[in-house]
Amino acid sequence: MAAQTTKPALTINRFVQSLRKNAANGKKPSLGILNIPANLRLGAEDYQAITRDAFHNLPDNTRVHRLENGMVAFVRGGAWSNDDSTFVEHIREILSEVIDRNGLGHIPDDLWHRFQWPEDQEKLGRLLDISLTDGLSGEVWERFDMSEMLRGAITTDAIFDSCRRQAMVCFDDSRREIVGHEIYCSLDYLRQNHLASFLLEGPGEIEILSRILDEKVMEVTASIGSSLLPDKLHLNMQVQTVQSEKFSEFVEQLDGKLIENMAIEFSMENAIANWWEFEDACEFLHTLGIKAGLDRITLPALQFLSPRKLNVDFIKVVWDPNIIGSRRSEVAERLREFASVFSDHSLIMTRCDSRTALRMGRSLGVDIFEGSYIDAMMGPYLHRECKSKRRSSDRRCAVCQWAPREARKNGCEFHFRAGKLLAEI
Repeated sequence: MAAQTTKPALTINRFVQSLRKNAANGKKPSLGILNIPANLRLGAEDYQAITRDAFHNLPDNTRVHRLENGMVAFVRGGAWSNDDSTFVEHIREILSEVIDRNGLGHIPDDLWHRFQWPEDQEKLGRLLDISLTDGLSGEVWERFDMSEMLRGAITTDAIFDSCRRQAMVCFDDSRREIVGHEIYCSLDYLRQNHLASFLLEGPGEIEILSRILDEKVMEVTASIGSSLLPDKLHLNMQVQTVQSEKFSEFVEQLDGKLIENMAIEFSMENAIANWWEFEDACEFLHTLGIKAGLDRITLPALQFLSPRKLNVDFIKVVWDPNIIGSRRSEVAERLREFASVFSDHSLIMTRCDSRTALRMGRSLGVDIFEGSYIDAMMGPYLHRECKSKRRSSDRRCAVCQWAPREARKNGCEFHFRAGKLLAEI
């Protein structure tokens, strides 16, 4: 058996091409597909465990492919007569452990599918959510206009399903307080659950996707903001989006309170690529009463920025474990300088995924933090206030706060709005 799960995920496009190539060479591949939902969030070690089980329970010379939508495909050039019930039973045990570890997800009843190519290509297409009935000569299925395809495929419900929110928590000498929440779309979840058949190529198509996602996130914010989104709201957007008519229409729909407590974050990459437009966009937001910020600033990039010349209300600096390396003193001093200029909750350290990030950031003058470690730390506080204790735990409550769709599914309220005092330290 050839294990390929340690390699990058295979696109649906390339997977189908390989099946067609085998068929063109006179072979009729047999294949099985594990219909693994993306919300299980499998790690590399989980895919390796699946591969080991396949090696022991599936026929020899079965090739393993981890697909871009989270599914796992097992392909064999000849007939497949082995009993695979033991293999499927073991896979269910692996997935149950994943659910226990992550605190979310489910195992579908139709987990395992067997196909014969090309006889079952229509059934395979339904499982992969693509059309395989055309282009039997071996060519890739016909491409359509990418912009129109994305606009039609990315519904408001899909964005809400992929929506994530992260709390920004202030740490001072005596207490922990939530100062706001960032709302963003999880591209990984959206891709695996709603755009599995799309293959983006080149910066042009990525830019189209970014603009459409901005528009859809604005639709979600305007429609459900009052019930499920926090009082102090940070949205990620492209410079070009803020300068568009769509954004002006979006602002007109919002009430004064939401505008007053809204902030727009521009990524450093987008700002640098359009610097003059970025400055104009910040000025425009200020005239509306909306705060503007610069996101995704790396620690090395601080060396090239002047904290006193940035016309923004706040900045977000990405935590980097390399700060504890050879350049620690140099980078630390630069971060202290920015923290002193952007005082009063205006410098936020993001991607704080460990206690080390929190401790190091605080020692360097940073007060506001955001990241998976902060989300997990909030679990016990959330659980204490949760009204559905029978179904909840610290971990599950943290997930509900992180993914609005989980909160809606479990009937949970949005407990922690801005200004919420978590605890006296």
